[in-house]
Order: sequence, then structure tokens, then C-alpha cells
Amino acid sequence: MTGNEIRNKYLKFFESKKHRIIQSDSLVPANDFSVLFTSAGMSQFKEQFMGLNITFKRAASSQKCLRTGDIEKVGKTAGHHTFFEMLGNFSFGDYFKKEAIAWAWEFMTSELKLLPEKLWVSVYKDDDEACNIWKNDIKIPVERIKRYGADDNFWPQNAISDGPDGPCGPSSEIFYDRGEDVGCKTRHCEPSCSCGRFVEVWNLVFTQFNRAGKNKVTPLKNKNIDTGMGLERIASVMQGVRTNFETDLFIPITDAICGLSDSGNREKVNAIADHMRAAVFMISDGVLPSNEERGYVCRMLIRRAFTFGKELGIETPFLYKLAQPVARVMKEPYPEIETMRENIADVILNEEKKFEKTLAEGERIIQGKKIITAEDLFNLYDTCGVPFGIAKRSAEKKGIPVEKGALEGAKEFMERQRELARSKSKMSKSIFDDSKSEDTIKKLSESLKKTVFLGYSGLETGAKVLAIVKGGSKIKSAKSGDKAEIILDETPFYGESGGQIGDSGEIAGRSGKARVLGTKKVGNVTVHIAEVTKGEIKEGSSIKALVDKDTRLDIARNHTATHLLHYALREVLGKHVKQSGSLVAKERLRFDFTHFKAVDRRELDRIEEIVNELIRENIKVKSENLSQGEAKKKGAIALFGEKYGKKVRMISVGECSRELCGGTHLDYTGQIGLFRIVSEGSVASGMRRIEAITGRRAYKSVRDDEELISDTASLLKTTKANLKKAAEEAILKAKSLTKEGVKENKVAALDIEGLIAKSEDMDGIKVVSADIANADITVLRDIADDIKRKAGSSLVVLGSSVEGKVSLVCSVSDKAVARGLDAGNIIKKVAFIVGGSGGGRPTFAHAGGRDVNKLKEALREALNIVRREIKK
Repeated sequence: MTGNEIRNKYLKFFESKKHRIIQSDSLVPANDFSVLFTSAGMSQFKEQFMGLNITFKRAASSQKCLRTGDIEKVGKTAGHHTFFEMLGNFSFGDYFKKEAIAWAWEFMTSELKLLPEKLWVSVYKDDDEACNIWKNDIKIPVERIKRYGADDNFWPQNAISDGPDGPCGPSSEIFYDRGEDVGCKTRHCEPSCSCGRFVEVWNLVFTQFNRAGKNKVTPLKNKNIDTGMGLERIASVMQGVRTNFETDLFIPITDAICGLSDSGNREKVNAIADHMRAAVFMISDGVLPSNEERGYVCRMLIRRAFTFGKELGIETPFLYKLAQPVARVMKEPYPEIETMRENIADVILNEEKKFEKTLAEGERIIQGKKIITAEDLFNLYDTCGVPFGIAKRSAEKKGIPVEKGALEGAKEFMERQRELARSKSKMSKSIFDDSKSEDTIKKLSESLKKTVFLGYSGLETGAKVLAIVKGGSKIKSAKSGDKAEIILDETPFYGESGGQIGDSGEIAGRSGKARVLGTKKVGNVTVHIAEVTKGEIKEGSSIKALVDKDTRLDIARNHTATHLLHYALREVLGKHVKQSGSLVAKERLRFDFTHFKAVDRRELDRIEEIVNELIRENIKVKSENLSQGEAKKKGAIALFGEKYGKKVRMISVGECSRELCGGTHLDYTGQIGLFRIVSEGSVASGMRRIEAITGRRAYKSVRDDEELISDTASLLKTTKANLKKAAEEAILKAKSLTKEGVKENKVAALDIEGLIAKSEDMDGIKVVSADIANADITVLRDIADDIKRKAGSSLVVLGSSVEGKVSLVCSVSDKAVARGLDAGNIIKKVAFIVGGSGGGRPTFAHAGGRDVNKLKEALREALNIVRREIKK
């Protein structure tokens, strides 16, 4: 039975038991920032387990999971993985132990046809209920039911004594017995033995208690079921193989690796196969190799696999080729992998090439060390990007000792660096006049009511002044000319957040007016940074708050365009693209996103075209307030790092874009007018940035470009239609003139007579050997010909280095050729010294080389070569 067949059979079985089949969540958990990756089947059901958003009480899934806690065991054991699939069935206050145990047994024995006598179970030592169900209802002999402690059969592990507080409960595990001829082969072997005879295939967790302090548990009103069965493990059982790596889920991948190496080291092959499954799925879910958080895990896995490849004797990038067998194996349940395969392969290849350079630099540094310290490991990572573990293994392989505790020490160095970076990243220049004002407002926000935001539905409102702060002190009123921070009970002003700048406008009351320069959210209040322009603004007074309409509209154009840009980027570059930051201002928008290489001109044109097509379609922009679960079901994109409440605001642009967003937007895309990309560039490794303009500014940029084109055409005395051709001809002419001028200047500037005077006379032949600075082959040839013409019977060898490459020429007069000298033979011998080659005619030959450091040695040796040739 194949892995795909087991997965399908499992889901169909629980569908027949009235479970809702839920598609696997992404490896990047949506709206759960407590973890980097989805690591269990129950992760996407946290709301349901907490009694929230229960629209169904039974669910089943096959969930993509990623864990790196046991990474050192991967490849070495039969069943440890970083990426794996977890089959699970769940109950949210519906069925409990009796049904969970009965259905698990039915699936194992009736659907998978496993022999009942091959199955053993374990229960928590105090869970008589589960034990009796197995013994009395399922009829498992008591000798195959084992009672274990909270270390093995309680979730979370040892929760009763050690915590954490919250829902917890006993578990029951099902084991498959591979037979007495496997493992330790002792008579008393049982599931708790680690010899490998017993394979844990299914874990049933009965969440029935709430822990409230050490050894204090009370029954939950609603009891839940959370089960997990690793697909790879049950596949190894069903396919009768000893390890997960021998199943059909891995064989095509390991075969591809073995096709590149005949090393026979299965541990390395298995680890590479595992790591590449993980990398392929991470990249497909938008995680790109980088030095931060999820990206670091992706980079680390690729680099570990690359290092293992080198140990197998594979010297060139090869991991990218494994995207194909991974996609072939997994395309039935995850068709997006096949769709994105080429893109994924490009990401992996790009990372392999980077790591090749990194390793070369790291190897050079390690080679010069007598012992590797924690600081060395950190510096290798910080400067070269070599992961700690890889640097440690490289040193050990070279016989260089690694200081005890170096890995832990390096991690401490890294944490200190991160703390320093975090402290430096705090705003060095606040929007407030001074830090005292900000501190005062933070304290005030704790006692004031939350500012009610009314800006989605209107641009003006009546409001009451709750507080005024100036220079760090709370004041009763701000007078004309004062700059102050004003807090209102209600406001139409949007406070800067989510990348969108705050609104500007005016606050006006009976006693005075103030110009609002910017708006900021602090705690639960909105702060209006203002300058009083007339009279005074008093605490407790009633005012009218009025947002600048044109500025708000310009910001809204750029914000709605940002959502369209995000959609277009994912359409053109791939679904791996994720927003990493943004700025939505009045004049422009800036969008940072994950992507592994520069966006080329053709791609940028298509992105811009898609956005403008959506603008011309004049699509309705909708906002909805939904629960997180509802928004997720509708496919809304959430941003990593943003904190969302139980209710979220979703912005939809037709069917193409759905994002969680608190910002201000247009009513229709047509109001954007026009969208133009003005720049694209790199922000960091794996991170790109696009800047764009919209509306009037985009139109003005088009007019400016048209004017520039017309002026340039006039200068070149041509039409706009022929401008490109005229420009190319002008550039070629300028280059030709420049090249000729440089060549003439170099030749004219050289002291030809001085070079001839320094020549060595060898039996009547004047031999010149010289290094000419910054000269290409053409210039060297002209100089050599000039020397030969003036020196008579002569032989000239000239060399130069430009941009890390060596150029050599040898010119021989007719009289010297008649004496048996051959420029072609001589240049070959000289070129060999600089790691190059060349050739030519007896009278002239040229060559190139790579080793610029040996140029002077080669020119000295040229004299000896000629001397030997004359003696012949």
C-alpha cells in the first residue's frame, strides 16, 4: 500500500465517521506567532480546542509538519524527520475515549488489515478508563496493554507536576511489533524498549483535565480528542520495510541522490532526502533562505544537505535537482509543489551557489586556526554565513580541535548580538518632540478610554479633548505657536500603523485652531501631533476634527495599490512571495517582499501591467469584520509579526486579493488612476523592494518621461521612433573614439626608447620584457610593434593585468625568426607560469592567464626562455 493510498484511506474512513476533512494548513502558521512552524496536526484547530469558532465538532486532516529538535538524529535512525505528515482525527467536545479507541482499532485492523496480534498499546498509569476499553471492548490481551508514567503517556509531558497550566490529559499509544527477530531479541522486550522492535504508529490524546498549579487538576466541562499518526511510519509498517527512508515516499529521492554518488553512506543520503523534502515544502509555503527566523531554518537545512553531499563526493550544486523527485512523489496531495517546482529549484540552486562561496571563505579562515572557539564559530557565521554546526564539523574533519562548549557559547554571542540589534532598531527619532512626551502619553493611555476611530466612514467628527501634552508635561491648554500632542475621545484621523502613515488635517474649536501634522497610536489612544495656529486648544473642550481629504485620498490610492501589487507579485513571481514590510505614504508606496533574485525588466513590466489592468476594471474594494477563522477560510493573507484580535478586518478586491488590514482604502480600484514602478532592488539576502507611485504623480512621471524622450531625440537630431537606434550609434561612436584615444595616449605616454635602452642583447637580438600597467591586448600589441620597428632585430614580451586577468604578447622581428625564434612557442611557456595558455604565428602571439600575482615572475622567466631558445 503506497503512502498516497494510506492517506486517502485514512481521510475517507474518518469522513465516513462524520468528520469534516480539513486541508493541510501551511507550514507557516496563520495568525499564530507563538511558533515558527506548524509542528502538529492540532495546530490549526487551536481555536476549536479553546471552545471558540466551533462550526464543526469533528475533523480529520493530513497535516504538513516541521520540527528540528532532533535534527542530529535525522538519517541515523529509522524514523526521525524534519518534515513529515501527521494524520489526525479530532473531537471538540463531541466523542471521547470509547469512540477514539474503537475507530483507531477498526482502521488499523479492518482498513489496513494489520494482524491484531501484532498490535500493542500503552496507557497512562492511572487511566483505568482507557485500559478497560482496550481490555473489555477491543479484547486486547492484558499482557499487550502497558501502563506508563506521565513522561510517556501524558500530554503535555509531565504536565501535572511540571506544567504548563491549562488543558491537559492522558494518552494512549498504539505500537506495531516487527517481530522477535528484530531489535534486542530478548524475551521481555516491550514497547518501552528502544531497540527498534516496536514502532509507535498512533498516539491518542484525551484532553480531559485543566491544570491550575502543581499537582492540581480538575475535569474539563468539554473533553477533546487529539490524535496523531505519522504517515511515514505507518507506510514503513504497511510496506514491510525497516526504515521510513525505504518507503515509496522517499525511494525516488534517495535513488536520485545515489545516482550522483556511489559512496554508499546511507545516513548522509537519508539526511539529504529528508532535508530536501523540508526545504521544498518550506519554499512552496513562502519561506526563503535567510539569516532570520524561518529563513534561517530553511538555509540551515539546505546547507547541511549540501555539506553532506560534499562528504558523499558531490562537488557541484545538486540539491536543486531533487525538487523534481520530491514534486513527483508529493504532487497528488500537494499539486502546488509540481506547479512551483522550477521556481523552488531556482531558489535552492541560488542558495547552493552562495554557500559554495561561503564555504570557500570559511575553509580559508578555519585552516589558519589552531583551535576553534565559541567566538570563532560566531564570527564565521556573522561574517561568512557558515552555520555553527557546519563550521564545527569542518574543523573536526581537518583535525582542528573545537573548544568545549563552543556551540553553546556561539549561540550566546548570537543572542547578545540580537539584543544589541533590537535596542538599536528602536526609533532613534520619534514623531514626538521628545521622549518625555512619549513616556507621558504612554502613562496617560493606561488611564484614558480607548480612542474611538471613525475614519473608515467619514473624514470629520465632533470630539472632546481628553488630554494635551507639551514637552513631556500634561497641560491644560496649548496656545498659538505651541506644538503639542492632543488626545481626543473620538477621531477620524488614522494613527500611523501597519506601514501606513498617519493622517494630517485640522482640529478647530470655539477658542482656537490647530494644524495636525501627523497622527500616532500609543497604547489604546490616538495622538494628534499638532501646532496651534490660532487662539488656544483647551482640555475638556469640544472641537471638530477634520482630516485633509486630498492627503487621505493619496494615501488610500497607495494603500489599495499596495494590495494589488502584492497580488501581481505572487501571480508573476510565485506564491512564495510574502510581504515583509511596507510604507504607505502620500507621495509613494514601498513594498518589501521575499524573493531570491532580482526581478527582471520583463517581470516588472508584467507586474505593472497586471496592476493597471485591475485599476481599469474598476473593481469594488470591500471591507469586512470577521473572526480570524472566517477570514482564514476565505483565503485572507495575514502578515507575520502583526497582532490580530479575535475579530479582524479583511480588505477584498474582487476575487484576486484578500488581506487582513486596518488601513484606509479606496471604494473602487479605478480611483487609483495609474500605477508606475519607479525602482526595484535588494534590501537583504532573499528580500527585494519595489517603490511605486500612483495617481497624479504617476501621470506626471509619464509626462516627464515623454518630455525627456522628446528632448533627447532633438539632441540626437532624430525622431522618437528612431531614438533607440540613434542612441546606440552615438554610444558606439563615442566608445570607438574613447578607445582609440586611450590607446594612442598609452602608446604615446610610454618611453619606448627607454624600454629599448633597458633591453638585454642576446647574441645580437635585443630582448625586451616589461610589465605595462592597465593595458589590454590591443594596446600591448601596438606597443610591441612600435618597439620592434624601432629596435631592429628584436624579441619583445609584454604583459599586463586588468580586473584580475593577465594579458601577454610576444612580438619577434623577421631577422630573429630567421634565427629560429618562434613567438608562439615562447608565449605558451610564459603563459603557463600565470596559469594560462596562448599561441599564434612565429612573428606574433598572445595569451591570457588567471594568476596576476605571478606576472612579474613570468616576465623575468621570459628572458631565460629566450636565452635557452637562442642557445638551441
